[in-house]
This record gives sequence, structure tokens and C-alpha cells, in this order.
Amino acid sequence: MKGQPMFQGRVSATLRRVAPVFAGFAIVVAVAAIAGWNGAAAAGLSGREDAASGIGAWHDAPPVDAAGTGTGSRAPQTQQQLAGSDPHGAYTLTTSSCAACHRSHTAPADTLLTESAREGALCFSCHDGTGANSNVQAQYTDVNVPANNAATSSFYSHPATSPSSHISGLVDEFAGVLNRHSACADCHNPHTMNSTLAVGTSSGWRASGALAGSAGVSASPAYTWTDPIVYEDELCYKCHSGYTTLLSYSKESYKKTDKLVEFDTANASYHPIEAAGKNTTSQLAASLAGGSRWNTFTTGSTVRCVNCHGDYRAASPAANARLAPHTSRYRGLLIANYRDRDLKSSSQAYAAADFALCYLCHSQAPFSTTSEDPRADTNFRYHGKHLRGISNEGGGGLDIDTLGAGQGNAICAECHYRTHSTKLAPWAGNQDYARGVNFAPNVRPIVGEAAPLWSPVTQTCTLTCHGEKHDPESYAP
Repeated sequence: MKGQPMFQGRVSATLRRVAPVFAGFAIVVAVAAIAGWNGAAAAGLSGREDAASGIGAWHDAPPVDAAGTGTGSRAPQTQQQLAGSDPHGAYTLTTSSCAACHRSHTAPADTLLTESAREGALCFSCHDGTGANSNVQAQYTDVNVPANNAATSSFYSHPATSPSSHISGLVDEFAGVLNRHSACADCHNPHTMNSTLAVGTSSGWRASGALAGSAGVSASPAYTWTDPIVYEDELCYKCHSGYTTLLSYSKESYKKTDKLVEFDTANASYHPIEAAGKNTTSQLAASLAGGSRWNTFTTGSTVRCVNCHGDYRAASPAANARLAPHTSRYRGLLIANYRDRDLKSSSQAYAAADFALCYLCHSQAPFSTTSEDPRADTNFRYHGKHLRGISNEGGGGLDIDTLGAGQGNAICAECHYRTHSTKLAPWAGNQDYARGVNFAPNVRPIVGEAAPLWSPVTQTCTLTCHGEKHDPESYAP
């Protein structure tokens, strides 16, 4: 009725939320039709006219339905997918590229999509190695990737293949609610993607073309919905900060922390996502120069979330490479192994593979010796002693969250428990510590203290660990 709202009455809330997205697709289809699409083009059976650009080109010439049977013009052409360097954007009004994903009259799904199943099914019709350079589908069928286990806070994939309440990546589905899901379009805008790589700046890494046009949450001003994102971490904050409702756990090592709080540049210590870190010592510079993979980082660099949480299959990638954290064999979608929950048994020897993640950036050399001599590549001369030279010390258990646990060689997480920053350290007395130092729940305070203590000024530790009392213990040269 004239003057009435477009959607009312029995129309569902879901439709109201989808309507703007649906309308946008309808306009694209209508304009393209007016511009001169023919039946074959509308069915996705002709290559893009702007062939010179290399965008939207077909692998092979698609079939032509010369007999008029309709068999070549209705079903999605799964083997003739777009293969250009930027198949998801730079459209002209006469393009036929839209028909690779949409049908104007016969679409079985919302937003005129050609697939009625989950969003990922449509994406995998190209990203299965047949139509795109990347085989994302294989990452979701990788037999080395364990299933997610929410009960133990053990996650190995962004479950793009699982049913969810997802509507659109441009609709805010996360603010203040527990709505854990990760459809493809939550991270990727299929109409604006391109092949550019991420670019490092002093304020963080600018989003790559794979994330172009996607929405997220800003760090400045904090907790602000931003569309489109500028920096990669803004996409992560949409689901991994206090902007949304995080999964809740009582066990300390299971907890999901607010990454916006942890990466705040006002903190005493943090991994440098939003700005360069605060440790500018020559020892850290030397440690970074000795990393096994990301050895181009310096004390003035910023790093990417995907330098730790990324594709573990990538062989010797550059720091700015495409490292999308779709799935991983390592808990936390880590790009390499990191032992952080289970302590070493009494006689278990040091193993570099337990800390492979750390060694991507930091030199392994200080941990390869039990020498207590000062070194140029670490500020703590007892690193090697703690990881290699205290077997059979202590009589506690093996759970890092249990006070007094520990019976053998140490692991990194006992002194660097929260790795993103120290701001949310389990011991309140450690939350303003520098250099990533914050002690695990198994480390005991000495009698009369509320927390295990460390002082970079006096270069001492005051605590009890693995049954050994430090009251205080100096590590000065």
C-alpha cells in the first residue's frame, strides 16, 4: 500500500536483514540485462568481455546450447570457473561474470545464488583447485586437521562448512551476542576481492586484496564497526574481542581473551600488531635476526595475526604472503606447533619442535645450550638452563593451570603465559610487566606475596617454580 514500509506483516526479521543485500544483487542483474546480456550470458556461458584485463577469463570455452535444449544454460558450470587474477571484482555493465555465482530467474538460494546449500558449497565450486588457483576445499578435508572441540577450548578450523545463522558479511551479526560462526563471506567480500598482498606499516598490516571490502571492528576508536576494514586485525576483532560475546571457560588456559585489550598500545608489553613493540634492545634485535622463517622483522616492525595463526602447509612463505587461517593441524589454528598446556614429565628432554612457533621469529640458539653465560641474542641468560637443564626437578603434576605443578624441564609458557600481551595475565601482579613476562598458574608466589614476581630493574625473580624457591634469584650478568 502506498506510504507503507516495504517490509511488514509476516515478513521475517531475517528477510528484513537480507533485503538490502538481495536488492543490491537484483540491481546488478537488472542493469547488466539492460546493458545487453543475452540468454547465454545470463546463464554464465560466455567469458567476460573485458578479456584484455585478465579478469573473469574462463579456463576453457564454456558449452553453447545451440540446440536450445536448456541443458547448457541452467546448471552451474562447475568446471568452467573464473580464473583471472581478480575474478571477484572490477566488473563492467556488460560483464557476464556475475552469472558464475548468480541466476536472475532460477536461483535456488537467497541473494540469487546458484547453490542452495551452505555458502561454502558455492565457493568450493571454484576454490577446489578446478577453477581458482587456491584449493581451499582441500584444507577442509585435510586428514591431519582434528575436529574442533569446544569442551576443551581446542579449535583447529574456522568452520566454514558447518551450518550457521550467517546472513551476510556486511551485516553486523556479532555485536554483544554469542554467535560463533565463520562463513566464507564473514571474512571475504566476493565482489571486491583482488590479488594484492598485505602491506606492513608502523600502524599494523593493511588488509590484503583477499579481505578487500570486508567489514570488521576498529581498534581506534575501539569497538567500532568499520566497513570496510583498513587493517587485517580489524577483521579478527569482529569475532575475537569484547565487541562480541566470547566463549566462557573457568580453566585459565582455555579462556578466550579480548584481543583488543591485549593489543592496546598503551600496554606495557604486547606482540606488535597495532604498533611496533616496546622492547628495542639489541638482544631482541639479534633474536629476531635469527628466526627460522620471519627473520626480516626488526624491533621496529609490526606483525600480522596470520604470522602465528595461519596456513601451516605454506612452504617458506614471505611475511606478506596469503596465509589464511582456514584450518590447521595445530590447536589455535597456529602455523606451527606450540606446547603451552602440558608440562614436561620428569625425564622428558628438550625438543625444539615443542616451540616451533616461537622459533619462526626468535632465534633458537639461546635454548640450544645450558650455558649460563651472557649472550648477545637474549636478555635472559638462563633460557637454555630452564628448557634443557632442570629435568627431575619438582614433584608436581603436568597441568600448567595447577598451582605447584612441574617436575622437569620448563616450557616457554611458564614464564610467558599470555603470549599476545601481559595485560590479561592470570596473576594481577604481572599485568604491567614488560618483555612478555607473565607467569603461568603453576608458578607459586613466595609466602607474603600475592603473585610470582619479576623485576627487570634488579634482574631478579621472586617465586617458587618446579619446587625451587627463588627469594629472590638474580639473573644479572
